[in-house]
Amino acid sequence: MTKISAREITGPIRELGVEPHDVLFVHSSMLSSLRVEGATREEKMDTMLDALESVVPDGVLMLPTFTYSFCKDENFDVELSPSTVGALTEHFRRRPGVRRTPEPIFSVAIKGSLPDEWERRIFEVDDVDCFGEDSLFAYLHAVDAKLLFLGVGFEFCTFMYLVEERLSVPYRYMKQFCGAVIAQGRRTQVRADYFVRKLDAGVENNFLPLAEALRGRSLTAEARIARGPGLLCCGARAVHDLAVEKVRESPDYLLTRGHPQLPAA
Repeated sequence: MTKISAREITGPIRELGVEPHDVLFVHSSMLSSLRVEGATREEKMDTMLDALESVVPDGVLMLPTFTYSFCKDENFDVELSPSTVGALTEHFRRRPGVRRTPEPIFSVAIKGSLPDEWERRIFEVDDVDCFGEDSLFAYLHAVDAKLLFLGVGFEFCTFMYLVEERLSVPYRYMKQFCGAVIAQGRRTQVRADYFVRKLDAGVENNFLPLAEALRGRSLTAEARIARGPGLLCCGARAVHDLAVEKVRESPDYLLTRGHPQLPAA
């Protein structure tokens, strides 16, 4: 079978409406890289990442590099703590010109420049609210970033936690985690505020109904890479605004069906 080239990846993503100057946040699966050009796993990932970078040459490319060990009393080392959300994200953060945010739980690897105000807010080593108004996810909303799902579904949309925190959904609560962040040779004690799910509430998130609602209003674009994975793309503001509308109508809209009915907020 003919291997998938970087150009064959870039083309379909462009057809989704992603422009060269956009901010592009990508959720992906390593399985997306198995059939692309390259003799080794690393070369295949480079082909995939070269394609993604070429989609937004004048913009910003972002991949999550989350590490949940900070929640288990482990320090977060910006340079050494590996991403726990896929080999492709770990490979990306190690590429030349890519920077990783010092957020100790939901760090993100970034290729491209941010506005000065957001540069300071996102890259400063300090106490953080993981999905607060100074977070990278607030930045995605502010600039109406494109959210791309490459070989994975909308259920991986971490951006939704920003919406849930802004709405103060009743099945989550703010929990504090403390530890050290190691960045550029300096060790800084920080606190991370994370709006976590109430485990005793017996509920789980389900974002798929929102994905269907977005499709129903023509707020998503979908395609498939030839001989490769499917693609789904949507704007951060469209996701945010429709989720807010739906949750205000039904507080349990973003939860798995069959759970106990929650009281209205």
